[in-house]
Amino acid sequence: MFEKTITVGLGVLAVSSIAWLVYHTHTQEEHVLITGGSVGEEYYGLEEKKPDEAIKKFDLLDPECAPEDMLNKIMYGYHIMLDTKKNAAEFSGNALNCNNCHFSGGNTLGGKNRGISLVGVSAAYPRYSKRDKKEISLVDRLENCFKRSMNGKAPPRDSLQMESLVAYLHWISSEVEDASMLPWLGLGPVPSAHTPDAANGKIIYKNNCMICHKENGEGSEEVPPLWGDQSFNDGAGMNTLPMLSSFVWQNMPYGEATLTPEEALDVAAYIISQPRPHFK
Repeated sequence: MFEKTITVGLGVLAVSSIAWLVYHTHTQEEHVLITGGSVGEEYYGLEEKKPDEAIKKFDLLDPECAPEDMLNKIMYGYHIMLDTKKNAAEFSGNALNCNNCHFSGGNTLGGKNRGISLVGVSAAYPRYSKRDKKEISLVDRLENCFKRSMNGKAPPRDSLQMESLVAYLHWISSEVEDASMLPWLGLGPVPSAHTPDAANGKIIYKNNCMICHKENGEGSEEVPPLWGDQSFNDGAGMNTLPMLSSFVWQNMPYGEATLTPEEALDVAAYIISQPRPHFK
């Protein structure tokens, strides 16, 4: 639907977004659902209705093409995204990496087989968090990721790790930071009214997921654990049925998302029913 030209490690990942937006227009109310709403970790309300505003052509930016004075921080933030347990080891409490949910370090436009996009996320904050019952900043949101999804502790706000992550997110968002609409952010609801069946989800897991994530959800060196001590804790957004089922439906099996919405709901219910660390 849109043309994409990729020059990995050398230049800009050029994406023409005009056609994408022509076929994916949303009202502001729908945008709330897409960027969080009832299917994400937070709920974002709107005080007034505004007309849709199209976003002009923009580029997905290669971290290696960042300005020289910011390059080291941006690249470090990028590498934390790709291998969190190695590059932010003192703050990570499990075997997960940010990249397990945010494919390509979040430098995508989301959708099928592209993980959860982070392009434009720096423009989405500060915003109200239903979970925290207050307005939170981008740094607050990153702290939550470390404490919940990584089951670890948040890096100090003035640490190199936190500053590098913020710099990276600002860089990949810099083409759209003034945009009023960022419809690719977040996870849309699974298009089904199906009642999740965890028992059937166990069968779906065995037939479609176990080959990579293993019998007890422990994963491997290259595949993230889905439950147990090395997975996300019960306070993470992925421990909610709407978020996990949407992620599974759009991205699993990895690289070839073929599960039906109903199968995604069932297997998500099964995964959530399994033991995991408690959020403290």
